[in-house]
Amino acid sequence: MQRFIVIFLLITSTFSYAQREKISQLGDFDHTRIRYGYYLGLHYKGYALEGSNASISPGAGFQLGVLADLRLNEYISVIAEPGVFSTTNKLTLAGETIQMPTTHFHLPISLKFVTKRINNTSAFISTGVSYNYNFTAEKNIGDGGAKPNDFVLTKHNFMGELALGTSFYFPFFKFSPSIRGIYGFNNEYKGLGSTAKSSLSSLKSRAILLSLTFQ
Repeated sequence: MQRFIVIFLLITSTFSYAQREKISQLGDFDHTRIRYGYYLGLHYKGYALEGSNASISPGAGFQLGVLADLRLNEYISVIAEPGVFSTTNKLTLAGETIQMPTTHFHLPISLKFVTKRINNTSAFISTGVSYNYNFTAEKNIGDGGAKPNDFVLTKHNFMGELALGTSFYFPFFKFSPSIRGIYGFNNEYKGLGSTAKSSLSSLKSRAILLSLTFQ
């Protein structure tokens, strides 16, 4: 997690230095009613766990997607960012380690608050909720509970999100690196086999994301 924060600070400090020139770039960009773009990045994802004989290792992964940014006024917009989110974690149940790859369709809807632009730089904070569809929810179902470690993950999940970032304006595009925290609301785990039921009762997503957005 600390590596992601260090990378984010390096990116923002480098571009802040490069933006010292006062020539205004993309002067009318933020006045557009709807703005589109895409993003890509890396993340570090784990789970809050409730269980007496289980553990899970956080894993690194990637995300990519598109976005639509609806301007409400000079400082506030609503942003939707549908994309794909993929990670692999290691779950240990009663001494047995199980690879747990997950691929999600991820849809955050957030309110974005932007500071006043200074030269070719502005900062922002966004907060909202996201819907998450797990394409690999039934990967570990096995024999439907006949094996001790059979379990499934829920397909439909809901999360809260908070992001901090900086936008840099260039002649032909706006570049916005950001760091984001994700907090899962619902339990994503259901034990089917005897060991899976007795060892673990709850998994809730926790993640930190480094995203690079281009508009």
